[in-house]
Amino acid sequence: MEAKTKDLWVFIETNEDGSPKKVGLELLNPGRMMADKQGGKLVAVVIGDNVAESVEQAGIYGADQVIVVEGPEYKLYTTDAYVKALYHLTEKYGPTTIMIGATNNGRDMGPRFSSRVGTGLTADCTSLDIDEETGNVAWTRPAFGGNLMATIMCPDHRPQCGTVRPGVCPSRRVQETRSRREQG
Repeated sequence: MEAKTKDLWVFIETNEDGSPKKVGLELLNPGRMMADKQGGKLVAVVIGDNVAESVEQAGIYGADQVIVVEGPEYKLYTTDAYVKALYHLTEKYGPTTIMIGATNNGRDMGPRFSSRVGTGLTADCTSLDIDEETGNVAWTRPAFGGNLMATIMCPDHRPQCGTVRPGVCPSRRVQETRSRREQG
């Protein structure tokens, strides 16, 4: 798949009540820095049911825009439904990078999604940066049982995808935003 924009997306995972899981909000902080370096927008992607609180929180934590896929069929996480929704959005808008929290659901969805779009996935990252010249994300993760840190880049395929461990990025509240709703 080809990137149509320089936008960086953060998947905001939701709880059954529609509230956001903390890791998605945490990822908006490094996402902001990286989107600015890439010259694109920071976009939060929210999939779920009754997600108004998640949409609001994504804006407060710094998203320039929120794309929402909402409906009762998304109340409970299912791999096929979520991957299909994220794939459709990616095909339509063409982000350059997608970050997903390394929760149980994120660790399930990330590899399935990246395989479907034909790109790699760097799993369980603990640090993030971006090479301003190339736009490649520098995904850093533990290797060899945690005794070594490996930095991985994906220069040939887009979107660049990675899962990031919860708690490694401090979150911060910043501003309000606007949302775009997608039909499920």
